[in-house]
Amino acid sequence: MLRVLSLLLFFVFTHQTLLSQSNYPVEDFVPPLNIPMILSGTFGELRTNHFHSGIDIKTQGREGLPIIAIADGEVYRIKVSPYGYGNALYVRHYNGYSSVYGHLKKYNKVLQNYVKKQQYKKESFGIELFPARGSFKVKQGDTIAWSGNSGGSGGPHLHFEIRSTATEKIINPLFFYDIKDSRAPEMIDLQFYDFLDGDLLESSKYNLVKDKKGKYHLAGEGVIEVRGEPGFGLRTFDRLDGASNKNGVYKIKMCVNDDKYYQFKMETFAFSETRYINSHIDYGQKACCKRVVNKLFVEPNNRLSVYEGRGSMKLPKLPLDSLKTIQITVSDIKGNTSELEFKVKRVAAATSAQTVSSGFPVFRHSQTNFFKNDKVDIVLPEGALYKDVYFEYAEKSNCTGCYSSIHQFGAYEIPIHKYYNVKIKPDILFEGDKSKLAIASFKKGKRADFEGGKFENGYVVGRTRQLGDFAVVADTIPPKVKPINFSNGSKVSKMKTLKVRIGDNFSGIDTYYPTIDGKWVLMEYDAKNNLLILKLKEIELEQGEHELKLMVKDELNNKSTVSYRIIL
Repeated sequence: MLRVLSLLLFFVFTHQTLLSQSNYPVEDFVPPLNIPMILSGTFGELRTNHFHSGIDIKTQGREGLPIIAIADGEVYRIKVSPYGYGNALYVRHYNGYSSVYGHLKKYNKVLQNYVKKQQYKKESFGIELFPARGSFKVKQGDTIAWSGNSGGSGGPHLHFEIRSTATEKIINPLFFYDIKDSRAPEMIDLQFYDFLDGDLLESSKYNLVKDKKGKYHLAGEGVIEVRGEPGFGLRTFDRLDGASNKNGVYKIKMCVNDDKYYQFKMETFAFSETRYINSHIDYGQKACCKRVVNKLFVEPNNRLSVYEGRGSMKLPKLPLDSLKTIQITVSDIKGNTSELEFKVKRVAAATSAQTVSSGFPVFRHSQTNFFKNDKVDIVLPEGALYKDVYFEYAEKSNCTGCYSSIHQFGAYEIPIHKYYNVKIKPDILFEGDKSKLAIASFKKGKRADFEGGKFENGYVVGRTRQLGDFAVVADTIPPKVKPINFSNGSKVSKMKTLKVRIGDNFSGIDTYYPTIDGKWVLMEYDAKNNLLILKLKEIELEQGEHELKLMVKDELNNKSTVSYRIIL
C-alpha cells in the first residue's frame, strides 16, 4: 500500500511539473551541440550587475565543436564584440521563439564571409549586423558556427539562450531540455535583518546545519530574537549531475506560519530588468565581503517580474513575546528541494535606531534628488535608488596625483540603478589640455575606475552608476603598444598570425586602426588578453616588404601610432 501511495504521489508531482512546462514546444527543438549537455551555468544565476540570461554548456574544455541550429529558422542578428558574448549569433524560428549562441570561435563559411565583408566595409572588427529577412535561412541540425571562448568568456563553452521572438524576453532553457539533476540545492547561511522605521537596527549571520533527512536548521536553539521588523536573506546554490559547478537556483519560497509570504522563480525575465539584481541581493554584503545573499523581501523600487506577490520591505512588527515559524524552501527546476525552518520571537520593544547617517538628508527613490555646494554638483534621477536612503557627503583629503579633494557621495554599499552625472571643480590648477581631465572613483583610497571626463563651465563631469568616493584626475598618457611574436624587419612568411599587445593606464582603449601599406586590415581584438591578432592567411599580400601601421586611442583621445616593416 505504501509503495502504491508513493508511486501515486510521484505521478502527481511529475504530472504537475510537466503541466507547468506544457506551454513550451519542447518537441520542436534539438540540442545546440552533439555532445551531452553538461552545464557550468544556469539561467538566472547571480552575476555582476545582471542575472545570467541563459545556460552555459560545457564544450569539454576545448574550442571548435559544431554548433547546430536547434530548429528551422533564419539568422536575424550577428554581433562581433571583444566584450560580452563575443562572436554571437541570433536565429529566429518559425514557432515564436528565437535562439542565441554566444562566445563562438567563428561562424559557418557563408556567414563568416558575410561578416568579414561587412567588417572591411565599415573598417571595424566590432560590428553588429541585421541581415534582411530570408538572407540566411537555416535548417534544424545545420552547422551554423563553432564553439569558442570569445568575448568575456572565462573559458571555452557555449552561452545559449531561448527568447520569445515577440517580446525578446528570455526564457529558462531548462524548460525545453532535460538536463540530469538529482541533487537538491544547498543552503549556506541565513542573513537576519532587524529594521525600525526603515533604519537597520541589526544584521547578523546564522550558520545552517543539514540533518540526515536533507533538511536544514539554525545552529543553536533555532530561535531568532527580534526587536523591530525582521527581514531575511539566504545564500544558496545548486549543483547538477555530472558537474561540480555551483549554479543558481530556480525557486526560493518563504512562508510565515504556513502562509506564503515571498517567492522568487526564475522562469523568464526581460533584459530591461536585469540590473535589478542589485536590489535582489544584499549589495552591501557583496561590496564589503563578496558574499552574495538573496534578500527574501522586495524593496520599493525593485521592478523585477520574477516575484510572486512582491512581498514588502520586511515582515510586520511582531507582538511582544509572540513566536512565528519561518519556512524557507529552495528548489531546482527538477523539483529537488531543500528546506529550512526556524522561529522568530519578539523579545522587547525597539527603541529609535541610532545610525551614523542621522543628520544627513534623505534621498527618496520616488523623486529626483539634488546635492550641490561650491565644489560639487550631482543630480540623481527618479528611480536611481531602490529605496529611500540617507545621503552621506564628506570632503576628504587630497590624493596623490589628483586635481581635487576626494568627495564622498553616499556609500559605495548602496546600489544605483540609473546613470547620473558627477560634477567636481578642480582645486589644483591643471596647466595642460583640460580635455584630459576626468572623474575617477576610489576604493579604500586607491583609484579604481574611470567614470568619464568632460570639462564644462569650470567643472569636470563624469557619468557613473555607483556611489562612493570620486575625485578629478588627469590622463595624458597614450596607450602602450608592443609586438609579441615579431619585431620591426621580421620575416613573417611562415607565420600564421601577428600579435600585438595593447593596454592603457586609466581611461581604457577606445578605438584602434590597423593598416598595411595604407589600407585597413582586419585585426581581431581579444580584450581579456589585451591582444590584437592579425591572421596573415586571411589577407592577400604579395611577397616582399610591407608596412604594418597601427593607431591606438584611449577614451580621452590620447593616441599611440607605431609602424613595423614586415617581410613576406
